[in-house]
Amino acid sequence: MALAIFSSAIISGQAQTTPSRPAPRVASGPAAPAAKYTAKRLPWGDPDISGNFTTKDEANTPLERPDQFAGKRIEDITPQEMAAIRAARQQTAVENAPFLGQGNRTLGIAIGVPIHWLDHLDAENSRPWLVVDPPDGKIPPFSDEGRKRINGMTAYLATAPTANQIGDRGPDDRCIAWGIGPARALPSVYGMSQQILQTKDYVAIRYEMIHETRIIPIAGRGAARPHVSDKIRSYYGDSVGRWEGDTLVVEATNYKAIVAGPIPDQLPFRGASEGLKTVERFRRVAPNKVEVTTTMEDPATWSRPWTFAMPWTEDDSQAIFEYACHEGNYAMRNILAGAREDQRKGIEPSNGPAVPPELQQ
Repeated sequence: MALAIFSSAIISGQAQTTPSRPAPRVASGPAAPAAKYTAKRLPWGDPDISGNFTTKDEANTPLERPDQFAGKRIEDITPQEMAAIRAARQQTAVENAPFLGQGNRTLGIAIGVPIHWLDHLDAENSRPWLVVDPPDGKIPPFSDEGRKRINGMTAYLATAPTANQIGDRGPDDRCIAWGIGPARALPSVYGMSQQILQTKDYVAIRYEMIHETRIIPIAGRGAARPHVSDKIRSYYGDSVGRWEGDTLVVEATNYKAIVAGPIPDQLPFRGASEGLKTVERFRRVAPNKVEVTTTMEDPATWSRPWTFAMPWTEDDSQAIFEYACHEGNYAMRNILAGAREDQRKGIEPSNGPAVPPELQQ
C-alpha cells in the first residue's frame, strides 16, 4: 500500500443535446482489426459492449511515442518489430519489479510489493505506444496558462510536507480514490480489470482500483439529462453518454482538479485544470475486444486536445476482485507515527515529494 505509482449520482432531467464532434483518427497499429466487426445487438437494439475486461496485456506500453521511434507512426511498426519490443519490455518489467514504488534499482533498494501481486511481467502488448493524436504520438506542450499553473504546482511540491498530518497524503494513500475514471483504465502493474454493464437507459462502468461505479445516462432515453451544475464536482466527474452508430460516446466534466495549488484531496490528471473534459469512445471491434479511445480536452492546460487508445480484452477469468484497500494497510499509521517521532526529536517533517515526470515538460 505504500506504492506511490498508482497514482455518480443518478439525476433525472432533460435530454443531452451536446453536439457531436468528429471522432479522432485511431492509427491502425500491429493489433488493429483486419475488417470492421459487427457487434451483436441487445434486445433494445444497442451494440453489446458489456462484459468483464482487462488491460493487463497493455501494461508496460508507454503512453507517448518513445524517442527511439521518432518519425514513425504506429502503423509503421512491423509485427517483427513489435515482437522484439514486447520481449524487451517483459525483460525490463521483470528486472524492475523488486524496485517498484519508492525503491531504487541503482542503489539496490527493493521495497516494492511482493512479485506475485504483479500482473504486468508477461504482458503481451498490442501496440508500441498509446497516444494516437497528435500524429507524432506526443502529448501537446502546456498552454501558457497551463505552464504558469504547473510552475506554481512544482514550486509548492518542492517544500510541501509529506508526512506531517493525514491531509498531506493523497487520496490513494488514504484508500479514497485512484485517479480519474478514463485514466484509471491506463494499465499499471495490478488491478487492471474493468466491467461494463448495459441497460437501455444507462451504461455502468466499474474499475477494480476505483471504489465508485460510473453510472452513465444515455441521451434520448428515459434517464437522459444534461451535465449537472459545475458547482457539483467529484473525483470521477459527471458522465453522460450517447450512441453514435455502433460507438458509445461518454463525455465527462466536473472533475475535482487543482485550481490554486496542489490539494491532496483532489485528483488532477497530468496537471489538468478544473476545466478538463474527457470524451471516451467505446466500440466493439472483435468478439473479445472493445477499443476505447479517450480524448483529453483542457485549453487551460494543453495547447490542443490529445487522444490515447487501447483495447479492453474481454476475459471472464479477470473479473473484478474486491479492492479491500484498508485491510492490512499499515502505511498511513506508520507514516504519521514516523512524523510524530520526528517532532518529538525536534526534526521538521519531511518535505519535497518528487515532482511527477509529466509535470516536467
